[in-house]
Amino acid sequence: MNWEECYRTGNTPWDKAAPAPEIEYALREGLLKGNVLVPGCGRGHDVRAIAAAGALHVVGLDLAPSAVLEAQSENNPENAFFQQADLFNTPSEFKERFDWVWEHTCFCAISPEDRVNYVSAVKSVLRPGGKLLALFFLDPGLDNPSEGPPFGTNKLELDACFSDAFTLEREWLPRATYPGREGRELVRLLRRH
Repeated sequence: MNWEECYRTGNTPWDKAAPAPEIEYALREGLLKGNVLVPGCGRGHDVRAIAAAGALHVVGLDLAPSAVLEAQSENNPENAFFQQADLFNTPSEFKERFDWVWEHTCFCAISPEDRVNYVSAVKSVLRPGGKLLALFFLDPGLDNPSEGPPFGTNKLELDACFSDAFTLEREWLPRATYPGREGRELVRLLRRH
């Protein structure tokens, strides 16, 4: 998928022009504090919401330069930052820098064959004991799920992907979701070993 082309042409059906509905509940619970990384941040809606709620330092990361430029052009809180980079090749200063990673659209956007690399990358940017709060897309509703993105997942695959590097602390169905995604997403709170 050419993400840059998608942003330049406005072909971004995943962008709902607002933060993920679940973020509001997570923030009320006191999650996503300190230094937070948002991989695949797109236009930065989630980054701005987390930063506005009082996180110390929130970094949105995206492959597409146009997405990052659009995010930077918004009225951003002083603690919100955006960087064009590949999660699988993050800058060295990201190593063990973050207390939290918020996952919303990155995991479902990458090829399932790259998910082991995703887990390794997220582990590398989290400090020991750091946490991943993830909203996973279980069923993207495609006639042929192998033709994503988005690529769906399931609990067994998530367990297999994350169990060597993370401990599952909790999981739940989102308390709020975009219309049409009811019952097709799962939230997991994972702690880095």
